[in-house]
Amino acid sequence: MHTRILAPTIAMLVSIFVAAMDVAIMSTVMPTVVGQLGGLPLYSWSFAAYLLTSTTTLPLYGKLADLYGRKPIFLLGMGLFVLGSFLAGAAASMEQLIVFRAVQGLGAGGTLPIAITIAGDLFPLEQRAKIQGVISSVWGVAAVLGPLIGSAIVAQTSWRWVFWINLPIGLLTAAVLAATLHERVQRRPHQIDYLGAALLTAGITALLLALVEGGQSGFYTPVVGGLLVVAALLLALFVENERRAPEPMVPLSLLRQRLLGLTSLCGLVLGGCIYSASTYVPLFVQGVLGGSPREVAWASATISVAWTLGSLLGSRLLLRTGFRAAALLGMALISLGAGLLVRLTSASQLSEVLAAGALLGLGLGVSATAFIVVVQTAVGWDQRGIATATHQFFRSIGGTIWVSVQGAALSATTAAGLAAAGLQLPGGRALQLGELSTVLEPASRALLQPHAARQLAEVLGAGLHQVFLLYLVLALAGLLGAGFLPAGRMAELAQSKEAASLTDS
Repeated sequence: MHTRILAPTIAMLVSIFVAAMDVAIMSTVMPTVVGQLGGLPLYSWSFAAYLLTSTTTLPLYGKLADLYGRKPIFLLGMGLFVLGSFLAGAAASMEQLIVFRAVQGLGAGGTLPIAITIAGDLFPLEQRAKIQGVISSVWGVAAVLGPLIGSAIVAQTSWRWVFWINLPIGLLTAAVLAATLHERVQRRPHQIDYLGAALLTAGITALLLALVEGGQSGFYTPVVGGLLVVAALLLALFVENERRAPEPMVPLSLLRQRLLGLTSLCGLVLGGCIYSASTYVPLFVQGVLGGSPREVAWASATISVAWTLGSLLGSRLLLRTGFRAAALLGMALISLGAGLLVRLTSASQLSEVLAAGALLGLGLGVSATAFIVVVQTAVGWDQRGIATATHQFFRSIGGTIWVSVQGAALSATTAAGLAAAGLQLPGGRALQLGELSTVLEPASRALLQPHAARQLAEVLGAGLHQVFLLYLVLALAGLLGAGFLPAGRMAELAQSKEAASLTDS
């Protein structure tokens, strides 16, 4: 590797390491966090709030990166991420944690996608797929260490250090990138689509609130209906704004291209599959199987290791067989893994969860690599930032919405299960949905009678069964969508893009 790009490449990989560590640690320790802070109905919001703010700012950061350069936008994002991490570690309730996770997300929207864009800038086509494999390997190492570090933190100190560990690493990353990345940016007049960002954030927030309220109180209530109407109106205004905006937040012209439009839809599905796995598989291990934080870490690490292997496989398949074959293989593996999740019960063994996680990780790795390389190769440098961010946007929006849909199904099913079981706390008071978190925290679970703990686990297991059924439906939809991708090899795509660029000039 040329010395000119060695240092910024290291900085880029370190930033990806930070992002991977945060995701991996969170998926491992959140069952313990919600067990201590309470508020199981808000469990999905601890993930959704982060995804919401990181999602709705993705295209905005991408546009700013194309206008002002990658480095200043990355540094801004990392600063917000570090601030959010500090505040989240000091949270005293689930409500506070959700707010501070949203601040983290504001920063995350400007770190990981910009780092991936930098990779596309630094390396030519013949090395782009390889560097994506290296990125996935770094992600995999961090993702393996993350669950183990997270379980050790919970066992030895406090879950708060799960957030505070981001501070020194994040600051070091910012310093390295600031000192080593040198880029030439062509300044031009611009109009940032702040209205589009506001409309999208408000619309998705209204939709998520409707899902949360529906899961707790039922979907046929005036409040839920009103929120859905507000969400539909705001999102319709967002689309209309994007049509008229001189520099739209989400470039509809890019989405009209068949390849980019299809990969965006597939990214929507893929995001739901990614974040559903990291959110609900750990919850099943700890809440239903009664696993320890270390066993939760094993489940998360299995997905991460398999993801790394899948990414390396996907990078090879892309150059040899083309992007449709790679996408089909990836979504097929995800569907098989989701099928195994549906078969899990409270009597299942940890090994069954690990087998499902391995298939999911392999499929996610293959699919994620295929889609991002295709997107970056289908456009030129001046659009690579916004194209990468737009794809990441669809992935994150898919995760945000689908995790919340599953959270609503989990709340509704477990509430009905608790009512049917008639479980009571000492003193004769009926156990409420918000108190189901007692089954997640080992110390609280130890105070329950064995039959009560078993019933609670079965109620939670029934709710997660519905979650996994929704996962399978989504994965099969992704498999169907991948079949509509055009056949072709990466070299052919790059040549056609180069020819189009020469014609335009």
